[in-house]
Amino acid sequence: MSIPKEPRQLMINLMYLVLTAMLALNVSAEIINAFFMLDKGIDKNNKIVEHAVESVVSGMEETAKTKVQYQPLVEKAKGAKDITSGFHKYIDELRNRMVEESGGAYTLEDATAQGHPELEGKPMGKKDKDTPQRIFVSGDYGSEKKEPQGAILADKVTKLRSAYLEYVSSLWDDGGIKGTIFADPDKKAEAMKELEAEMTLTSDEKYNPKNHEGKIWAEYTFGHMPVAAVYPMLRKFQNDARTSEAAVVNFLASQMGKLEMNYDKFDVFSQSAKPYILLGETYESEIALGAYSSQAKFSVSVGGRSLKIVDGKAKYSASGSSVGQKTYSAKISVYNPLTDETESFTKEFSYEVGQPSVNVSADKMNVFYIGVDNPVTVAAAGITSSNMSVSFTGCKKKSQKSTSYVITADKPGEATINVKDKSNGKSFPFKFRVKRIPDPVVRMGRKTDGLIGSGEMKAQPGLIPFLDNFDFDAKCQVQSYTMYYTRKRQDPVEIEGRGGRFTGKVLQAIRAAKPSDQYAFTNVKARCPGDKAARRVNGLAFKVK
Repeated sequence: MSIPKEPRQLMINLMYLVLTAMLALNVSAEIINAFFMLDKGIDKNNKIVEHAVESVVSGMEETAKTKVQYQPLVEKAKGAKDITSGFHKYIDELRNRMVEESGGAYTLEDATAQGHPELEGKPMGKKDKDTPQRIFVSGDYGSEKKEPQGAILADKVTKLRSAYLEYVSSLWDDGGIKGTIFADPDKKAEAMKELEAEMTLTSDEKYNPKNHEGKIWAEYTFGHMPVAAVYPMLRKFQNDARTSEAAVVNFLASQMGKLEMNYDKFDVFSQSAKPYILLGETYESEIALGAYSSQAKFSVSVGGRSLKIVDGKAKYSASGSSVGQKTYSAKISVYNPLTDETESFTKEFSYEVGQPSVNVSADKMNVFYIGVDNPVTVAAAGITSSNMSVSFTGCKKKSQKSTSYVITADKPGEATINVKDKSNGKSFPFKFRVKRIPDPVVRMGRKTDGLIGSGEMKAQPGLIPFLDNFDFDAKCQVQSYTMYYTRKRQDPVEIEGRGGRFTGKVLQAIRAAKPSDQYAFTNVKARCPGDKAARRVNGLAFKVK
């Protein structure tokens, strides 16, 4: 028998040789029972090999999900099991026939009585040498004489081995599978020779009639051998078939990815359907990680003009000689080693050519207000940020972040923001009006006048100025006012108030509110951010109901 590469298979073969040699010396029953231990070990090894084959096929399926060109190899690997299944069934039938012809199998009770409960289900006629002779050599078993199973087994082993080889060989038919060695007929002979060397399945290894007194293979292998020795021998034929199936599947799996293109470079790619937008429009771009091969064989042309390829990439440039939308068509021709063909791809791209322009707009309103931060953004199309300088007249730059500025102003009038292109010396001035913050509306609670309940009047904390419809973060403060308090059928009482919150006599008069009392606030003055002096604002009048 051949010497397999797997350590476990090597151990099984050596054990079988040793036990066979010891059997020839007519050793004890314990040694014969050891054959059943060997049978159990071979069976376990068969299950391990079967599980390993299933794992390899599962790995091939995962690979084929993203590399669909290998799907035919996956289907072929799955089909290898179908070739083996019939042979396994035939061997199991031979083993069962041998057990029946030699007196049946041990029951648990019988095996326990022998002192070997592990013999349960094993043939009782383990030392029987006549049964293997009748089944495999003479064919004299059962109710009538039959064809000896030794010759049938040898034929099935030979055909099974040929079936495996023909199964793989057929992959080169009709042009083979693109992207694998099966597309190259010159590699067939060497590949098949390699696969055949990996297969352990054979019936006549080391058998030569001249060296064995003219005995046929069946008599040489099974003649006058005890059932205990033939029992694991048949299991070993199953093991050889299983490992040959594994050799086929491993061979198919090893062909996946051998001719793949090596993507050894990575970069970030961005593609926009509209590379030029106007103010208020939304810019959209698809950004992705791209992989490409620096060794790929490809060519690039734009408008019939070939581009130079450096490190796996080509660069295209065009002069903006006129304003408007420009389009160009790029064509790439690449050799695909997976298909052994040169494929071409063409795609159209566009870009916009515009004149340099500069625009400055206030982010919130079209004026600068004194006393608050005025945010502005400077947008200069056609001028790079390194060539752009910005200066201010009538206002000051408080802070800057990229092209966003915060501007402050001190006095009403006019301010200028000047944008200059240092590359050509051109300037673009933009003028803005500078205004004070609008007058606030002073309210007591939510009212400026009208009827008010006595309880509500007594609960008022003071006068509050509001900057209605003003988008900036600014607060004004009430500086002073004159309050006229008139009770029913009495003369008005004049009280001077300071600050927005009611205090002192003003607070006493507010808390004394009764129905028909009247309150009037005149000469109200408030001060807002940026004001050098308080400004006069609206008055208020209320009558207690």
